[in-house]
Amino acid sequence: MSLRSEVARAGLLAVLVFAGLTAVEVMLLVISTGYLPNAVTAPIVEQFAFLVTLWNSNPSAALPLIAQQPMLLIAHSASPGGVPIWGIYYFPLSFLVHVALALLAAWSWRRGAGHRRELGLLVAGGVALAFAVSAIRLSSCCTGGPRWVLEVWLLALAFDPTRTLLDWSAVIVSLEPFFPSMQLAIGLTGIALLMAAVWRRHQASQAK
Repeated sequence: MSLRSEVARAGLLAVLVFAGLTAVEVMLLVISTGYLPNAVTAPIVEQFAFLVTLWNSNPSAALPLIAQQPMLLIAHSASPGGVPIWGIYYFPLSFLVHVALALLAAWSWRRGAGHRRELGLLVAGGVALAFAVSAIRLSSCCTGGPRWVLEVWLLALAFDPTRTLLDWSAVIVSLEPFFPSMQLAIGLTGIALLMAAVWRRHQASQAK
C-alpha cells in the first residue's frame, strides 16, 4: 500500500471518528432536552473576513476574539436566527482537541487493536479531555452564553424546581471559583491517560 493511500485511509478514519465523537455529544444533549439539532453553522468562517482584517491591523486584539469564535456550532433553535434552546460550541481549543483525539484514535486503530487496558486508557483519556474543553448552552438556565458543560449541568439542576434535596445554587456559588482549576485538572488527567495509552502501545510494539 502506498504512503498516499495509507494517509488517505488514516485521514478518512479520523474524519469518521471526529463525526462519531460529535454525534455522541449531540445525542447526549438530544436525550437531555428532547430536541433534535436543526442548525449547524461555522461562526468563525462567517466572521473570517473581519477577523483577517482585524489581524492585519491589530493581532493582539484579534487573537482573543478568534479564541472566542466557535469553529463549529450545533444547535436546536425554535426559529431561524433565534436563541438556541441548546447548543454545542466547538471553540478553537475544543475543536483542535477533538481533531487531535480523532487522529490519535485513527492512529491507534490503524496500528491494530491493543490490549483492553490500553483501550481503556485511550477511551478514559479522550472522554476526560473532551469533557474538560466542552462548552454548551441551555436556554432554560444559561441565557448569558455558552459555559463549561459541568457548570451548565449544575445550573440546570439549580433551575429545576423538582430538585429539592440540595441547594444547588449554593453548591454552584461555592464551586464557581474552582471551575477553571477543575477544568485544568480534568484536562491534564485526560492527557496523562492518553500518554499512558501511547506509551503502552509503544512498549508493546518494542516487545514484538
